[in-house]
Amino acid sequence: MRHKKRFLIALLVLAIFVLGIPSRTPLAHAAATACNPKCKIVILSPGSGGALNSNQAVGPTFLVAFYVNNFTLVQPGTVTTNYNTTVPGAGGIAAHNEGHIHVWVDGAYYTLWASASGIPMTLSPGTHAIRLDLVNDLHQTFSPGVNATTTVNVSDPTQSAASNAQTFSIGALAVSIITLILVAYIAFMRKPKTP
Repeated sequence: MRHKKRFLIALLVLAIFVLGIPSRTPLAHAAATACNPKCKIVILSPGSGGALNSNQAVGPTFLVAFYVNNFTLVQPGTVTTNYNTTVPGAGGIAAHNEGHIHVWVDGAYYTLWASASGIPMTLSPGTHAIRLDLVNDLHQTFSPGVNATTTVNVSDPTQSAASNAQTFSIGALAVSIITLILVAYIAFMRKPKTP
């Protein structure tokens, strides 16, 4: 009987936390809102989705350059009101235009980004899909979503080093053989007879 009471008390305390915390956190349970219709994000470089550089070949460490339009990038938690900054949207409905970027690689969350500078990335060799999502201050995606994608092919630095070493070895072997032939030719060349 005593264990039953403890279990019920623990269950009651847990229920209070589960039900009470979201009601004390502004908009923690709110649905995503619409971004201003002119909000957009564009990947400039690199990859198949790059507007300025569509070259997919990159090294293991590279920068994803992007451009946002009609959207202010801010660190999460810096909005001063309970709601994100809004601007007039279609039909007089307010729409959000402030937040940050969630970066996804191959469908898995990679990092959060709130700066207009490029996003430094380090990926393993192979083909990777990168997606940048604009989200509001509460990490909620907009409805409809505002995102951009690109695909990159990350080279294997050990493979290129091995390839360079092999090329160097073949070149050194060729130079050695040519040098040996020239030395042998000079050494065994018939000397002119002197009177």
